[in-house]
Amino acid sequence: MLRVLVALALCLPIAGCDLFGFHDWEWRQKLTVSVMTPEGLKTGSAVVSVNVYDRPSWWGLGDFRGAGATSLSGEAVTVDLGNGRYLFALLSNYSHETARETFISKEEQPRTKAQAIAVYDRLEKMRGLRELAPENYPLLVTFDDMNDPTTVRRVDPSNLSDSFGPGYRLNAITLSITHESVTEGRVEKLLGWLKERAVMENPGWSNLPLESRRAISELLSHFPSLTN
Repeated sequence: MLRVLVALALCLPIAGCDLFGFHDWEWRQKLTVSVMTPEGLKTGSAVVSVNVYDRPSWWGLGDFRGAGATSLSGEAVTVDLGNGRYLFALLSNYSHETARETFISKEEQPRTKAQAIAVYDRLEKMRGLRELAPENYPLLVTFDDMNDPTTVRRVDPSNLSDSFGPGYRLNAITLSITHESVTEGRVEKLLGWLKERAVMENPGWSNLPLESRRAISELLSHFPSLTN
């Protein structure tokens, strides 16, 4: 409590509090997934809000080398492939680091606190669009039956035809930093059962692999939570 009061006393007079070692960055990033199908190109996108926090060493977050703490809020990308089939790009494996590694060159990746601060200053002001490298792809999943959460399964980005049939392939996954509003409600509209406690009581739920249960939890809004 004492350190909170001290921080407030120090920060109130100065916007941003940078002089005292406090740094906060916020931007919105838009993930767009495009898939080639037998009926043509299908796309879906979602905007999430990203926050990155740096605090002085006495605050207890340790040495800052890319993010002292972060939060991410938004929802999964939904791609309507037609014929009742959907592809979801989850928030798993997708974070502030996705933007940093996509928009900042390998040579410029931060190795010191000062470099990290400079990089996030740039990212917060940056605009534009880049294609993601495969190693930065989010987790992709689908449901064999959209009404049954236990039918969730992982989709191989290099082999969509294995999940959806001949003629389906991933065209691209792109990331942009934008002013657009955070996307809300699309996943919930498609998967109404996400709001029901009954989903956890489904007889098949406990038999699902842990990865599948985590995937389902990543579908709806990913509420902000600090992580070291």
